[in-house]
Amino acid sequence: MTILFSFAAEKIWRAMPKSNREAILSSVWCGQCRGNTTMVDYSVQSLGDEVILCGKCQTCGAQVRRVVD
Repeated sequence: MTILFSFAAEKIWRAMPKSNREAILSSVWCGQCRGNTTMVDYSVQSLGDEVILCGKCQTCGAQVRRVVD
C-alpha cells in the first residue's frame, strides 16, 4: 500500500487539540539517534484508515514517521 497525502488525514490532524498535536510531535522515536526526539518539517499522510506523520528528526535530520492513534 502506498502512503498518500490526504486532505481527510490533514482534517483529522487539525481537529485534534493543539496540545495533543504538540505532544505527539515531541515524542517520536529516531532510529539513528536511538531515542525520543521531536519531529520537524512533517507532512500528514494516510495509509488506509490510519493517519501517519512523516518528517525529520530535530536532532540529526533522519527521516522519522509516527502513526497517530
